[in-house]
Amino acid sequence: MAEKVSNTKWFGMALQALIVLAEEDTLCPSGKIAEKLESQSAFLRKILTHLVKADLIQAKEGRDGGYSLVKKPEEITLAEVYEAMKAENSQKGFLGVESKECFAPPTREALFELKDEMESWLVEGLKQKTIADLIR
Repeated sequence: MAEKVSNTKWFGMALQALIVLAEEDTLCPSGKIAEKLESQSAFLRKILTHLVKADLIQAKEGRDGGYSLVKKPEEITLAEVYEAMKAENSQKGFLGVESKECFAPPTREALFELKDEMESWLVEGLKQKTIADLIR
């Protein structure tokens, strides 16, 4: 049975992978990152793929390959990481109201508006922090 993955888990793992890459400051293979984070390599590679697509990290193929940051840790906001992970989980969210047909249309609309408002609060807060803020 496949494990159900939440937005929070994807986001948390992405943050941790970026911290590992920031601390390594060199090319780091996905296996090494997975080992440090005690994570499954396949799950971590999915996350790394999204971080590459978002231009937060770069990948070098081959025997001496690995991943590295594209920008300095103080230039990567947590909002950028959140947006990169949202791509994988676009139908999931805080309230999960997409398929709640049991509510009247005005109630569903109010829930959608609340979800959008919560999302904007979160993103605004995440814009204030960087990967460097997490490394102490």
